[in-house]
Amino acid sequence: MSTTTDTIQQFIADAVRMAVRDELGKATSTVNRLRSVEETAEYLNLSKREIYNMIATGELPVVSHGRRKMLDVKDLDRWIEMNKLIC
Repeated sequence: MSTTTDTIQQFIADAVRMAVRDELGKATSTVNRLRSVEETAEYLNLSKREIYNMIATGELPVVSHGRRKMLDVKDLDRWIEMNKLIC
């Protein structure tokens, strides 16, 4: 009887482990990678006008969907790294 219990417990543990791994994978891949202009302005601590100007000059790449402009957080982080000043 203990082997049956052990087998069931192992099955449940494996199922839980796989479910948690799947959910963590979803969470890390879909965590708001794209930001609106408003969210970008807040993220970079700049005005929306400055963000629109940076998009217009090509300083920040943009993802367009219809009229909506979205910015990739990876590009924003890259911009931050490139604009750091070493004193």
